[in-house]
Amino acid sequence: MLNRILYCIFIILISITVYFIIREIKIIKQINIHKNIPDVNWPFLNFVDENNKKVNILCIRGPLQKQDDIDLFIKYRNDGIKFIGCSSYLSYPLKCNNPSQIKGICSKESTFEGKRIDTIVDGWLHCFKNDNLILNEKKILISESDFMDSITYLRKYDINKKKKKYDFICYCPSDPKSCDFGWHHHNKNWPLAKKTIEYLCNEMKMEGVLIGRENCPIDINDKKKLKREKWLQYNKFLDTIADSKFTIISSYEDASPRTIGESLLVDTPILVNEEIVGGWKYVNEETGIFYNENNIKQKVNEIISNINNNKFSPRDNYIKNYGLYNSGKKLRDFIVSIDSSLSNHKYIRFAVS
Repeated sequence: MLNRILYCIFIILISITVYFIIREIKIIKQINIHKNIPDVNWPFLNFVDENNKKVNILCIRGPLQKQDDIDLFIKYRNDGIKFIGCSSYLSYPLKCNNPSQIKGICSKESTFEGKRIDTIVDGWLHCFKNDNLILNEKKILISESDFMDSITYLRKYDINKKKKKYDFICYCPSDPKSCDFGWHHHNKNWPLAKKTIEYLCNEMKMEGVLIGRENCPIDINDKKKLKREKWLQYNKFLDTIADSKFTIISSYEDASPRTIGESLLVDTPILVNEEIVGGWKYVNEETGIFYNENNIKQKVNEIISNINNNKFSPRDNYIKNYGLYNSGKKLRDFIVSIDSSLSNHKYIRFAVS
């Protein structure tokens, strides 16, 4: 009987010793991973964990335009580094629709060695309503704008108690050479933004703020109805969003619109173009309303009615569904399904987003 007890104790001690040896090996392995993973730049991006340490997997979020980028991609893959693609650049990896880029790097689908890029990486983070647009079987609906930190960077505003200075705000950066052509003109959809603002100011007698496009013509009967700013310092920008009843998001080919997340986190509802490529997933009964150029009055009346009746809770909705922890845990689980050796991370996020 005594021998049996001693034998059991021996087995337990051996098991405990093996457990700690394995744990130490994993820790050492993870330390080496953090040391060996390269610091990368566009079109590549590092992932980091909850301790801001690099994770042994890389993101590719834009076309391989330069030979140096192609050479690095080949080198990293030969070194055994796994890649996850991310749709954060126009319609990447699909052909983009931006006329200013028609002869550029996204004038056709993004490929590598004759194959579309999303078929040769280990997984894909996409922004599309139709996930069949991504050919990789390992895919998930995750965007860079999912990872905004409500605690560290943004203050809390109470939309029901804070008196608003403006009815609406719209952010539409200028293009360097033309008001009627360019990267932002297409992506941020200046034609729809312009039509929306003109209707709100002229027909609905609303007052608002336009940031960007300060020199672009816009037909406003009473110029005092629209405050125009070339640019605002970031905290002032957030203050101005919080001072507005709702944010106009007229964007079209915008994969990961930060302005949506910023609006939600300062508790300002969103009026969003129903044809937006990415960012559509943030729109629901707690956050805002979709619209198009033919139903501006109807949808604006609807969003104002919901605001007046306290039906929106944009900030709470974003915090509940997104942010560093929620989205970081979701991304971590997705990455672990590709590489189980990364399971000891609590969450994973983009190094920059």
